[in-house]
Amino acid sequence: MRRRLVLWSLTTMWLCLLFVGAAAAEESPAVGRACKLFPQITDGIYNVAGQLVMNCQIASDGLTVTDRAWTGYAPGSGKGKRWNFNQTPYTEEPLVNYRFDERFSGLQVNITVEIFERANPWEVLETYQEILQLGGTPRLELPKWFHVPQGRLAYDFDEGTWFPSGWTLPKGKFACWEGAAKFNQVDRGGRHPMLDFGFTQVAENALSASGHVPDWAQQCRVFGDAEWLDMSDGGNFNKWHNDGWKSRGNSMKIVIPDFENGEQWKWTPEHFDAFGAMVSDFKRERPNCLLGCWGVGVTNISLRIFDEIDDAGRPTGGINLKAAKQWRDKYEHPETELNPIFDRCGLNFGNPAVYWMKGGHPAYLYAVVQEWEIGKLARPDVPNVISTWIQSEFVDSYPLSTYRFQKPDGTYQWRGIKHQAPPSFTYAMSLFAHCRMDGAYCWETGTMYTEDAADAGELGQGGMQTEIRKTFNGMSKIIAYYLKYFGFYNYHVLGMWQASQNKDIIEADTAWIMPEFRTSTGQVWRTGDERYPSYCNFYQEPLIRAKQSADGSEWLIIACNPYNRSVQQVSVRTPDAKTPIQFELIGDYPVILRYPNGLRNSSK
Repeated sequence: MRRRLVLWSLTTMWLCLLFVGAAAAEESPAVGRACKLFPQITDGIYNVAGQLVMNCQIASDGLTVTDRAWTGYAPGSGKGKRWNFNQTPYTEEPLVNYRFDERFSGLQVNITVEIFERANPWEVLETYQEILQLGGTPRLELPKWFHVPQGRLAYDFDEGTWFPSGWTLPKGKFACWEGAAKFNQVDRGGRHPMLDFGFTQVAENALSASGHVPDWAQQCRVFGDAEWLDMSDGGNFNKWHNDGWKSRGNSMKIVIPDFENGEQWKWTPEHFDAFGAMVSDFKRERPNCLLGCWGVGVTNISLRIFDEIDDAGRPTGGINLKAAKQWRDKYEHPETELNPIFDRCGLNFGNPAVYWMKGGHPAYLYAVVQEWEIGKLARPDVPNVISTWIQSEFVDSYPLSTYRFQKPDGTYQWRGIKHQAPPSFTYAMSLFAHCRMDGAYCWETGTMYTEDAADAGELGQGGMQTEIRKTFNGMSKIIAYYLKYFGFYNYHVLGMWQASQNKDIIEADTAWIMPEFRTSTGQVWRTGDERYPSYCNFYQEPLIRAKQSADGSEWLIIACNPYNRSVQQVSVRTPDAKTPIQFELIGDYPVILRYPNGLRNSSK
């Protein structure tokens, strides 16, 4: 999260390979045309020195990609260069004439390049990203009306009538919006626009200028830990206070203080007692509120790679079958995995951060689902709502990417930026969150954004944007420029909408299961322990969950394989199936499918 590190300018637009405008959201996208979604106002990525470091070009077939800076920007002695797309593993194969399978037609790919130390491959020295729209008619089973914006940088699901509105999520699911809201956002029918697209709560810092203020039950907020501790002495519990929590509880149902500066890694029993006392006092004073802490879920969050744990309880980095068994066995003893702060201090709302980290790793999706499922076994009645971010979180000295661009006045600027999370990951997290899990909190830094590069401000500390203000509908607000591409919010809301369309099965009193399955690449039926996330990760097989309708006539299936670089055929055996259910996975994109027993699928 680290909101103090992310208040740089974010994403951009004014000219691109395709036109769009507010009115264009009403129309279908130009199917078949490949383009670059980021960057849009430069021909490639330039570093601070003005060197071209990345410039992906798509051939006329719409599927063959070449980075024209691959050989021109060499890594230097003792260094290596690698790349990946979306969630998939990195490769050192030159990014020259790489052709995606035809089934990838019409899909989007985030291509990330890293320059690293060969002696210590985990040490990344430089990293850059471009986002491409591949050409052709989409083959993935998506609604025919769905698209992501082209020729602009903001999302557009809330513009016009092309995206269905007025629907609600399945009972018990949360969808909180504190996203990268547009500065010129307007209400729909007198209500906050996100309430028209399935969101259950919205944050006060994402309200329309002079617009609708939702009632108490429809508000939420993640707010800085400076409101409850001394930032210069965060671990001193004598300086902690919960007045701010109570004040916010007057206007919102979901209250989430940040939890990054309390020095919780060295808490004593006195710290737990002091924090628990504040939680108890809040719950007594605001009994109808839900109180969580940012990053604190029901269970500890590893965000690791399912590596082996030695006899002293230390991760070793080794990924093997012994490790897979260790992680699978956590399902048998869920109470031992409880986050001690959640367990000992009485929070009644989990908010684990599940951000795409650094350059990413395919194991993340598996880990998030495992940790949520174990948490639900340990505390079945506590909502554990994952905190998602459309950007990547850079930690452990992972370097900011440099981006040099020109403002409309002709001046050149550079920024230090974090990459965007892959579209496939954004989509998969939304599907699993709103179908299998308790929902998602769609978080951002709290700034509102414009698509005018003139609003990029000036270069500030740490490569960030200096603060500027702008007035809209009579309100003056701090704004930032959409430096990067935020159109993949469309995928987040698509996952929500698809959950809403299958609420009959999701709400049914039937259990989610890990079905037996076989893939065209693995060629082995995965049964027993091999259906669990750690084994699926080890074998690089898909993560699959299935649920039966109340009358037993249909199955709902969600599946994703973050390792898949091509096309996989998948067969699934449900307990009562006479013949296996069959479908395909295109790359690392997820699917959600309904199968009447014995009939073909009907995707929604």
